[in-house]
Amino acid sequence: MGDSLSNLTLLMPWIFLGIGILASLLVSSIRIQTKNPAKFVTLATLGLVMISSVHLFGQETRTVLSGLIEVSPLTCMALFLISGISFLFVVGSSGYLNKEKLHISDYYNLLLLVVLGASVLVSAKDLFVMFIALEVMSLPAYALVGFRRNDPRSNEAALKYFILGGALGAVFLFGTSFVFGATGSTQLAQIFEWSKTYNGDLLLFVVGHLLVLFAFLFKVAAAPFHFWKPDVYEGAPISVTGLMATVITTAAFVVLMRLFHMVDFHTPIWEPYFESLKQMIRATAILSLLVGSTILILQKNLKRMLAYSSINHTGYLLLGVLGSLSHPEQAYSIWFYLVGYSIITSGLFLMLSQSETPNDQGLELIDLAGALKKNPLFATLASIFFFSMAGMPFTIGFFTKYTVFMSSISAGEVLLVIISAVCAVIASYGYLRPIALMVMRDPDPSSASFVSTMSNQTVVVFLAALCLILGVLPQTLIQITKGLELIP
Repeated sequence: MGDSLSNLTLLMPWIFLGIGILASLLVSSIRIQTKNPAKFVTLATLGLVMISSVHLFGQETRTVLSGLIEVSPLTCMALFLISGISFLFVVGSSGYLNKEKLHISDYYNLLLLVVLGASVLVSAKDLFVMFIALEVMSLPAYALVGFRRNDPRSNEAALKYFILGGALGAVFLFGTSFVFGATGSTQLAQIFEWSKTYNGDLLLFVVGHLLVLFAFLFKVAAAPFHFWKPDVYEGAPISVTGLMATVITTAAFVVLMRLFHMVDFHTPIWEPYFESLKQMIRATAILSLLVGSTILILQKNLKRMLAYSSINHTGYLLLGVLGSLSHPEQAYSIWFYLVGYSIITSGLFLMLSQSETPNDQGLELIDLAGALKKNPLFATLASIFFFSMAGMPFTIGFFTKYTVFMSSISAGEVLLVIISAVCAVIASYGYLRPIALMVMRDPDPSSASFVSTMSNQTVVVFLAALCLILGVLPQTLIQITKGLELIP
């Protein structure tokens, strides 16, 4: 009885999410005088998930449900980040949803389902559970991308995302079957133990392992698997684009790290595969950095620019992956980067949601011209986020890049760090150009205006403050992420 209650306590974040989803569906289907009841249910649910994640953070790592789910400091950090960012998007995007005249109750129901899938995904210790969680996260995301049913761009983006996402799921499941055929298990802990003895078909396992890795490299839009991202980002409602860039990216990278570390590469038999895998990561990282930085500076649409920025940041995160493969303790650089990137990206997307033009039409680069004169607070906050994206000192973006650079250098990847530094300089032009337009150009009467609601402005100011505070005092967050151990 005691063990059952203990396991129930460990599962509280997911229990709260399940109850919250049912309650949100219920209040959406009955007449309640309260305005947007699904919104308040969603906020309460996400708040409870954050509180339970903090409560479980200090406990020792344990697995529940026969080893299928892990409850660890890493899992709790990811849960807190996913639910916290979602909470801020719910608070900050309500004005945008009203302006776009979207079906708000359905939006919140689908958002909670995305969070549920992402929360199970980051805690899954079994390949089949990962697949189920991936589909639970992806299916409502497809619907959210196409939420503007009368917008052809939104419909096209949803269809493209759905078709490619379905192919991704098939590739992952195909790879899982190969891994199971070679190892006789789909649980990561058992596969790790098998890799120490390697009694089975090594080639079959390698093919399966590469397939599941490719599936999630596609999910994080690492080049050359990135072609879907700009079109999907541009077509989706901007609040959905922000959720994809933060919540889904965070969940996908946590899983990607688990998949990279599911093999004991210190065993001599795996050395040739380990070297080949590192070569693959190097090539993918360099390609992501080059594609993201060079095409970013050519974009005129802000959402497409941020899509290529996301591809560029994926390249930096892959530097951290390389460092962690050689020195597992360097994995903290990835967790720190994900926190910093989520803060910056959330702030930018919530700022852009202030555009008064419907259907995200007023999101061209030229629409920022003269913003300092029209809306000084908007221009100031946007500049903080763009400076942070560029990795300028005294912002959290500087330390995110610094940590992955140091992680990569510890693995001997000096040339790769030099290439990434050059790409950072190139990308900086793309991030500084909007600031120059806001500060140095006169307002264009035909350009869109940016007007925020009180809730949106409060969230954006909070995120901008975090960018600056963590850019000056990052030590506490770095120490927290250093305590997040990735256990096979």
